[in-house]
Amino acid sequence: MAGEQPYDRWHISNEKSWRAQNRGKALPAPCGCGEGLRPSKDHGVPMRWQAQWEELPGPDGKRKRRHKNFPHNRKQAAAAWQRQMKAAVEEGRTPTLPRSRKQKPEGPTIAEYVETFLEEHEGRSGTKEAYGYRLRGHVVPALGDRPIVEMRRADYKRFFTQLRTDEVAQTTRSGVKKALSAMLTAALDDPDFGELMPGNQVIGLKVPQGRRAKVPLSWAHVTALAEEIEPGFEMLIWYGSLQGLRSMEASAVRKRRMLCKARKLDVQEQARDGGFAPPKTQYSVAVLPVGSFLIERYEVQMLRRAIPPSADTARKRVARGWQPPPVEFEDLVTVTRYGTPLDEEALCRRFKRAVRAARARGVMVPLEATFRDLRDFMDAVLIAAGVAPRSVQVRMRHGTLAETMDTYGFALEVDWENAPASFEELYGIPAPPGLPKVALVPRAKRRKRGALAPLPR
Repeated sequence: MAGEQPYDRWHISNEKSWRAQNRGKALPAPCGCGEGLRPSKDHGVPMRWQAQWEELPGPDGKRKRRHKNFPHNRKQAAAAWQRQMKAAVEEGRTPTLPRSRKQKPEGPTIAEYVETFLEEHEGRSGTKEAYGYRLRGHVVPALGDRPIVEMRRADYKRFFTQLRTDEVAQTTRSGVKKALSAMLTAALDDPDFGELMPGNQVIGLKVPQGRRAKVPLSWAHVTALAEEIEPGFEMLIWYGSLQGLRSMEASAVRKRRMLCKARKLDVQEQARDGGFAPPKTQYSVAVLPVGSFLIERYEVQMLRRAIPPSADTARKRVARGWQPPPVEFEDLVTVTRYGTPLDEEALCRRFKRAVRAARARGVMVPLEATFRDLRDFMDAVLIAAGVAPRSVQVRMRHGTLAETMDTYGFALEVDWENAPASFEELYGIPAPPGLPKVALVPRAKRRKRGALAPLPR
């Protein structure tokens, strides 16, 4: 029934009345929410739907109008409440309790619900782990004792502002917002207290901007990092900057996945918790083209791996009771000195040491650079080189083109004179038209670099 529909606070319902109240002003333009809908002064407020009813006549014979607001995604709940209140009045009952007798909203604290949310989360184990780190590390210490049903948008806004004041990185704050939003969405469906919540107050909330999240690198930076990182981990730098692999995908590359004759790299897994797991998304599984430069570096890596340990190292291993690594690690391209895959923390330490070593020799790699910036560097280089956007999307293994162009792409003036090889040798695809001549110079004609010569160090 039309009379049972709740009032829409977002839009003008009576144009004649609106003109009378606004002294004949022109109606605002349609907002795009629906055909013919024009925005009211309350357009966009979280509590969109208003249930309205009249109470029983008082001693003076007058009826007082009452209302209750509901979030934008709770229209049906507002309609049900409105029907319930009107039915109570028709039956001669007082539909609401006096304010002094109203009970406070019930529900768990944020700290309590964080544990419930993580326990019931059905997503990937990596996502669950990331959510736990962000919620327990940032949300619980600041808001853990607050009842979840009493939290409002202003509370969350102050929370994110405080994170910026505490100089928490922009990427971390964005991750905290994502985890918090996922938790609040799940809380809205909780049968015990979901109806008491005012909606997901984090949706649409802008995270205060902080320092630049992404660090543009150059070929001079990338080459210096490959030269300065420990010899056994040089391949990780090239996997990040030439193949766009994430850190743990690079750590999990196996010899049988390097299809050198076909010049392909088969990405099927990533390292996690001392073992292996599927990559981040379904789009991450792919067969990527490989250039001759990367194949050359791979062959150098295999020569390094073939060198047996010295007699002194062998004696120390025996004295420590060293055991050979599991069979599942034998065909990894890059391993630690114990024959196991490199974990995230260990890779981060080695990468930071390489950054400091490069800066010490005069190549000013940004101190805030991380392994993830190698992947962003590859995306920016391909876009700057004029590779077709859809081809870049496939190469970067993104789910959408917007992710390629907006989230990762940034303007970059590529210093091709410092590149270790030509575009085709680096990426295994034909060079797009319009590249400078220096980008077409093959590796054989470029200046020799000691660390990049095809000999084991």
